[in-house]
Amino acid sequence: MTIFQIECFLTVAEFLNFAKAAEQMNISQPAITRQIQSLENELGGKLFQRSTRVVRLTENGHVFKVEAQTIVAAARRSIRRFSMNDKEEIQDFDIGCSNSLQLQLLENILPQLRELHPNIHPRLHIMREPYFTEQLEEENIDIAIGFQVAHINSSLQYRELRKAPFTCICREDCPLASLETVGWKDFDPFPMVLLSLGTAPQTVISGQRLWASKKKPSQLYFSRSIESMLLLVKTGFGITLLPDIYTPQDSVLKKIPLSGSERFSFGLYYKTLGKPYMKDFIRLLTAQFSSETAQTPPDGGAPDPAE
Repeated sequence: MTIFQIECFLTVAEFLNFAKAAEQMNISQPAITRQIQSLENELGGKLFQRSTRVVRLTENGHVFKVEAQTIVAAARRSIRRFSMNDKEEIQDFDIGCSNSLQLQLLENILPQLRELHPNIHPRLHIMREPYFTEQLEEENIDIAIGFQVAHINSSLQYRELRKAPFTCICREDCPLASLETVGWKDFDPFPMVLLSLGTAPQTVISGQRLWASKKKPSQLYFSRSIESMLLLVKTGFGITLLPDIYTPQDSVLKKIPLSGSERFSFGLYYKTLGKPYMKDFIRLLTAQFSSETAQTPPDGGAPDPAE
């Protein structure tokens, strides 16, 4: 395995197109294909699913992408450091998030962390919660932010930041937007946009399915990410439900408390606190959540599909 092979993989993973990746790498398409095939042979599994029209990352590809980014970043940093005779200590800090919206939680934290640790170099990785265990165990990431996952490795530590109820997200011009809280019967006229299986913790997926159980198939839209789900809501395809962690920063969307919602544990996973900045990061993020005033919807009990 070479750095060049890994860079070829990351370029194809970015464009999901071998021709565009080859152009970006300034090599021929057959050459980049050979590099990927050689890498797959060494790893013992396919990294991409290819058809005549579509290129997709396999599950192995998604996992390897995180490791590949870490390897290439470390290699490039070492080359720059030794070529410039840089004697400054570099403190790598790899943070895993389950989607890009969670990065907003770090906008105020990272500047504070840099003041405490001037040499810190954060690296942010997007991955699904089920991958947290492997990436933390293999020390590809130092800490992960996301919802609690059942059956996660008991050797990992979990610190809860907040228990988040579901909230309804709709357009500002939706009739639901005028309500202070929404419940089961309020959803009757509206299509719903849901997360696809495997894109979020099963507890969140199951919660969405419960509230959508009375909908006809033609009233349901499915998305493979929270970002694409919010786009469908924004463009008028339906309403959605999300744990109350992400407040859409968009004048088109409205967030409404959901009556009688289950609460989901949202927090941090880590293996050890061996690195000096870990405790400060956890302290700062915990303080940020503690200072936020969470709106708690009325307790109306879980929805009853028989109603």
